[in-house]
Amino acid sequence: MKVLITDSFCSSNRGDAAILDAMIGGLRRGGANVDVVSHFPEVARHFHGIPALDDRDLVGVASAIAGADLVVSCGGSFLHDLYAPNLNPRLASFHLARRAGVPYVIFGQSIGPFVSPLSRQAAREVLDGAAWICVRDEASARVVRELGVGAPLRQGVDAAVVGKARKVPRGPGPVLGVTVRSWHFPGQGDAALLQDQYEHAVAEACDAFSQHTGGTVRFLSNCTSYGGYRQDDRVAARRVAARMACEAEVVEAADVDFATLRGECGACDFFLGTRMHSLIFATTAGVPAVGVAYEQKTYEWMRQLGCGTEVVGIEAPAGLPEILVDAWDHREDLAAEVSRQVAAMKAVAQEDMEGLLAVAAGARPGRHRATRRDERGWDGETWRFDVAHRRLRQVADIVVGEGGGAVLDLGCSTGLLGRMLGPAYDYHGVDIAPSVATRDQRFRVETGCIDGWEPTRSYDVVVASGGLEYVDDLVATVAKIRGCLREGGLAVLTLFNLAHFARAVSHGSRHPTWTLEARPDDFALLLREAGLRVQRVQATTVGYGPAPSVSDERPTELELDGLVQHAPERLTRLAHHWVFVCRAGATEAGPQRIEAELRAGHMPEALRAAVAQVRELPWAARAWSDLGTLWHAVGRDDNAREALLKAFDLDPTRGDVQENLDALGLDVEVSDPETGVMVQADNEEAWRSLVGQLLDQGLVATARVVSGMRRKKRAAA
Repeated sequence: MKVLITDSFCSSNRGDAAILDAMIGGLRRGGANVDVVSHFPEVARHFHGIPALDDRDLVGVASAIAGADLVVSCGGSFLHDLYAPNLNPRLASFHLARRAGVPYVIFGQSIGPFVSPLSRQAAREVLDGAAWICVRDEASARVVRELGVGAPLRQGVDAAVVGKARKVPRGPGPVLGVTVRSWHFPGQGDAALLQDQYEHAVAEACDAFSQHTGGTVRFLSNCTSYGGYRQDDRVAARRVAARMACEAEVVEAADVDFATLRGECGACDFFLGTRMHSLIFATTAGVPAVGVAYEQKTYEWMRQLGCGTEVVGIEAPAGLPEILVDAWDHREDLAAEVSRQVAAMKAVAQEDMEGLLAVAAGARPGRHRATRRDERGWDGETWRFDVAHRRLRQVADIVVGEGGGAVLDLGCSTGLLGRMLGPAYDYHGVDIAPSVATRDQRFRVETGCIDGWEPTRSYDVVVASGGLEYVDDLVATVAKIRGCLREGGLAVLTLFNLAHFARAVSHGSRHPTWTLEARPDDFALLLREAGLRVQRVQATTVGYGPAPSVSDERPTELELDGLVQHAPERLTRLAHHWVFVCRAGATEAGPQRIEAELRAGHMPEALRAAVAQVRELPWAARAWSDLGTLWHAVGRDDNAREALLKAFDLDPTRGDVQENLDALGLDVEVSDPETGVMVQADNEEAWRSLVGQLLDQGLVATARVVSGMRRKKRAAA
């Protein structure tokens, strides 16, 4: 197993170095071959003794990702937009992994917060495509849940909870270990003034400790400029030490490794840490501590320790001397609580690593149910959809032209469809947002989930436009729709088109709260089995204004990917939704019945049921079902079974048989088997096999395949 660790910026930050070292050690113990991508590869080689690839070598990084079995994004705090408006460059490795088809994991990180809606969208798409997400604190888990991410999520701990520590002797008397840093206070005012206030508060706290205990103060540095790293905590430490009335030591060594720093933090009697990993190094050695937080991660670490009151914000450090002295006086109680929590967290860290090794070995934890809209607080956003967009106008036209007066609208948003239909209709809407509820004699909107709400009467029309993507149990929901429809009643149901070109270019990504995975052919058969007979399927888009519908747009010679597209293919690529227009009738044998016949070996019964179904559906599955019938007629049930399965795997198209064949990549000229058949195929290899089978079985006398290039030249001529 080849694992590539990305996003390890620089090990001159000893916290990042401790995380990386723990990951390398754990993966190697599990038998993985580990490579690393770093912004400072020479520093990584120095501290970890491992070859490292420069993250600025984009070609090399892309090649390394493509050659890996798993990509693991190294723990730390970079998946947020607090300091830079554009998050996308930090997401590059995830996009490269997705493009290469390599699974990727986000491990031991803090995630968020995200200020910009664009950042939230970019983060959602990346996180939703992960094979596994393991965050190190509750705040990050909450951000992931609020984004509606469906990827498997675990709340773990920082990987540096366990790791190497070099033995360092303790000095005489009480020793206070301190880490400080320079900070830019994003969005909080005058950074220079706030930095001065912070350094003044730390100096006062150190003096208060020294005067109260008679002990010494020792400044340690998580980050130094070793190897050209841009941050150096020694600079701020010198300034704070110069402001103190008492004596203080500043450790000046630039190349101290993370194991030595960990040992030095653990050799102190008490700790005052601004750098989160200095707090981790100290407290995992049993040293009680007070924290100064510049990001949410420090608050989260102190909360995990049970020391949520022993922390102040870097932007408002007033009262720090009193907090430090009081904590020192209660150090034994603090130390006992810290030791209990650290023991539990070390067990969690071990479970985190075991989970990572399981994913590296090929395990794929199941996707969790993404947070529902009502839980995400989308009530106010419902009013954004109070617009008569093209899909809703199309649905309204169908209801007016073909439906009765009693209308049920599931997932109705603001009930705009009812207002479009007018007072002649008895309109009843159901939506998840409480703010849209209203009650009138002939216009009612009540609060409820599509799949949790129970009807109490029957209707002439049931509409579900843009809502079925969110239901948990599609079969039960469709059965409920049929149950409240009068015999012969109209159902107008929309299905999101997962084959739309926007889905294709994003490699199948979709909104994380959608649960619906049904393809249009599966959906139509499910409707049939529930007693909803599909009358027709229409393509639609959701755009605003008077633009033409998808089917009205004239095809161009070059479309989307630079290739000539046939009308059915164009329709499939451009339709945002399919509108299924159905009538309530008797239930029919569905896919379950066909599968049962296949398992029982009853091929004729299975074929008859399948052909009866797919011939009602206006798309290319009909062509494969007809081929299946031919195979069965000559006694080749294996071929018939294969054709039958393919019939259920095709995207929808519209038109006559010739268009169906075009959508399959076939252009069949000559209908008389005695004189032969010519198959022109864009994908020659796939269809030479079919032509060979037709010849072998004697279904045609002669056959030849014309290449796609020749076909296009002939079309141009």
